[in-house]
Amino acid sequence: MYQIKWIVKRFGFLRRIVLEFKDKLIYQKSSQFLLHSWNAHQTPFKPILFYNFFGRFLWAMKEMIFKNSLKLEGYETTAKDLANAYQHGSHNVLWPQSPLVQFENYALDDDYCKKIEDSLIHAYKLEEKSFDKTKEWNRIATVIKSHFFDKDGALIKDNLINFRKDPKRYQELFNDQFNYLDVRESYTKSYLKSIDLILEYHRLAKKVDKTLLASVSESDAGNNFCVQYRGKRVSEKSLFHSIVVNDLIKVIPFTPKQRSVVLDIGCGYGGLSRILHYYTPNSCHILLDLPETLIMTSYFIKYNFPEAKIGLLDEIVDDLNNFDFFVQEYDFIIISPSVLTSLKSESVDLVINTASLGFMQKEYLNFYLDQIDRVLKEGGYFYSLNKEYNDHWGIGFYEWDFKASYLTRLFEYNNRFSYAQWLGQKVK
Repeated sequence: MYQIKWIVKRFGFLRRIVLEFKDKLIYQKSSQFLLHSWNAHQTPFKPILFYNFFGRFLWAMKEMIFKNSLKLEGYETTAKDLANAYQHGSHNVLWPQSPLVQFENYALDDDYCKKIEDSLIHAYKLEEKSFDKTKEWNRIATVIKSHFFDKDGALIKDNLINFRKDPKRYQELFNDQFNYLDVRESYTKSYLKSIDLILEYHRLAKKVDKTLLASVSESDAGNNFCVQYRGKRVSEKSLFHSIVVNDLIKVIPFTPKQRSVVLDIGCGYGGLSRILHYYTPNSCHILLDLPETLIMTSYFIKYNFPEAKIGLLDEIVDDLNNFDFFVQEYDFIIISPSVLTSLKSESVDLVINTASLGFMQKEYLNFYLDQIDRVLKEGGYFYSLNKEYNDHWGIGFYEWDFKASYLTRLFEYNNRFSYAQWLGQKVK
């Protein structure tokens, strides 16, 4: 009798072999799972399944015909509709819900608007003693001020709340090179572009930790439009930020036992810091950019972390000599360039710069390199993702005059700009 049962079991083993072969055919290695010998079933957890080349081809062909995996905000759904996917757990979304998938909005109040306005005024006073503005700085300043302030100098709340709603206007504000969902295009064109975006999402899983990719969801601060996929809002910018965060957390041993200080030079509106904050427990993030850009940074960070302690320039400008106290007091500190000299020497654990130092002229670049050398602790890290060679836009990475010595801990080339991703650890 047992012999018959033993033979019958072989059919169950055969099913397992067939399913494992199918997994090898369409999934990346990290998404191939060991099936139970006699009760084999297809792995149902979609958020952690990533396709290989052949799987991506099959998925794209299926999606072109049936259009059943993606939802396009602005055409057929909204960011708030995503909450329906998390009524309870399922195989289709990451459960428990990632904190990066957010549904509660921050209402911009008048008091915080006034702090943003006053912070800009203080930044202008401080920057008067700084370098001469470049042509690009002047362009950004002119465009942003005309968009966000009325003729009386008051902040236009509605424009700030919707600062990412019009992709072309947003790209003009930041000279941004990423692709965004634009509802002015036809649905078919946008859907095909969205298929390309999700193909890139799967391709990145070869380099980016699959659980990080499954957790990251784009914020809807600024009322932007995204592609909804597997219970997340996906954008090309969020994929770029995922690459940077993955580079950092796989090398740097962040620990809640010791407070980490992270300085992001050229932070933009703060999208990278929003994601990294979740992976750096007990940390203070210092966000630095041009005074006009910090209008959006201040709103974006407050929107995503309404309960966090956020130090705007308006609150710290009268006591910059006590910056080390602010680092202990605040979760985020938002500053303009000249405030960098107020940071205490050897007080920063990680400096980040993505695609801005390489676009500066020598005077500005040397200022930042000197300051990075000064504020970074021995054993601290400097992460750069910048173009390598000089051109009319600025000084490439290979021409930087590093003052400190760095032990290279990471060198990659896996981003949509094909810039060098370098992480160095300061050794002296």
